[in-house]
Amino acid sequence: MLKTTNKRTGNSSILENLVGNWNLERFYNNGAKVHGTANFTKIKANEFEYSETGVMILADGKEMMCTRKYIYKPSLSGFEVYFFENPEKLFQKINLTKEKNGSLSAKATHFCVKDVYASSYKFFSDRHFEITHVVCGPKKEYTSKGIFKKIKKCEKKM
Repeated sequence: MLKTTNKRTGNSSILENLVGNWNLERFYNNGAKVHGTANFTKIKANEFEYSETGVMILADGKEMMCTRKYIYKPSLSGFEVYFFENPEKLFQKINLTKEKNGSLSAKATHFCVKDVYASSYKFFSDRHFEITHVVCGPKKEYTSKGIFKKIKKCEKKM
């Protein structure tokens, strides 16, 4: 079940639901894809680190390692995503909307000089979400769709 609000703070608790390890598949409209894992870690009371590692497979079959990091912070209506740099720079502000089917969704935009990232976030459950970026501009032109599925914790039996 998706939780959107923490009654004590009024802030979004969706980030608490994201803590843990995720299988990641990202598909690009140019035929490239990424297979890897993502991890959300709570590093401060209102700060979560997102990191991913994977293998990017280009349309011609060439492979390369890839990594990415962001900082996520709760906001009253969802969360904010920051680039992993010092000083922090806002990537996108996510204002979540609850859909009729119980899922959560949001749209956000980021301007990178003259390139524009138009993004959509869809949280289907606390174990599955998707992020799509449509990037247009003079330097970048692509669409990527990331599919995230929570990795179940292993139980030790004695």
